[in-house]
Amino acid sequence: MKNPSFKGVVPALTTPFRADQSLDADAYARLVGLVIEDGVDGLLVNGCTGESWSLSDDERVVVFRTAAEVAKGRLPVVAGCSAITARETLHKIGQAAKAGCDVAMVSPPWYIMPGEAEIADHYAAVLAASDLPVLLYNIPRRTGVSLSLDLIDRLADHPKVIGIKESSKDWGLLSNVIRRTRARISVFAGYASFFGLAALTEGAVGYMDSGTPVFADKSVRFYKAAATGDLETARALQAEMAGMLDHFFGLGTFPAAVKACLDLIGRPGGRTRDPIRPLTGEQRAKLRQVMEATGFLRGEAA
Repeated sequence: MKNPSFKGVVPALTTPFRADQSLDADAYARLVGLVIEDGVDGLLVNGCTGESWSLSDDERVVVFRTAAEVAKGRLPVVAGCSAITARETLHKIGQAAKAGCDVAMVSPPWYIMPGEAEIADHYAAVLAASDLPVLLYNIPRRTGVSLSLDLIDRLADHPKVIGIKESSKDWGLLSNVIRRTRARISVFAGYASFFGLAALTEGAVGYMDSGTPVFADKSVRFYKAAATGDLETARALQAEMAGMLDHFFGLGTFPAAVKACLDLIGRPGGRTRDPIRPLTGEQRAKLRQVMEATGFLRGEAA
């Protein structure tokens, strides 16, 4: 494997916005610090969870730089750098590298629905000029296209490709990617509360998900239990996390419920950006009930 230390729990972070929808960099720095204190192994910033589509060029730099400055080299910062064109992708990678991030996460182009040969061309252009090692990102629900097993296999041979975040929700694909590429690259599962234990047992090195900042050290304990073969503990913890996600993922448009959860447990969540609406009062009340019923929030909490 190209980078054996690239593994473990890597939370996908939200980006806090104020009531007027401006970027709250101070709140973001606090969130980064709190998640690091949970004992995670890396940070994923400016992804889907971070409402990356809404950030200006300057705001993206602030997000990259803030995460890198708070991390202080203690753990890798993975920067979401996907774009429709290779040129724009490389621009974002340049920003991330200059800010001090360690890895660029790159999905296939979205919206235009490229064919496999065109996706391969896109990655070839990015990899030829990237200033950072690259984490492949397969999330067809957002891009409209899925990386095929054969293309992932070929890209895994490239020296700059160090891993993949596989978020297709297709267990057959994830399992095959693990078996075929894990000797060369770090395979991370998405949707860890559903696939985490199975993926780690199959040979994934870790997971990247949006629930960990809410689950805090419970997510870290789950990973350690799974990694050390304590399956009874791992199963119980995954069931707890999945139980909460089953209820709140249907509340509002992602990541509104994640941000509301963070607010409820006293961590910086903040507003979503238009056109995503924050949860309504009724939705927040329902979320509170779910969090209390599943033990993630005590009744007297703020």
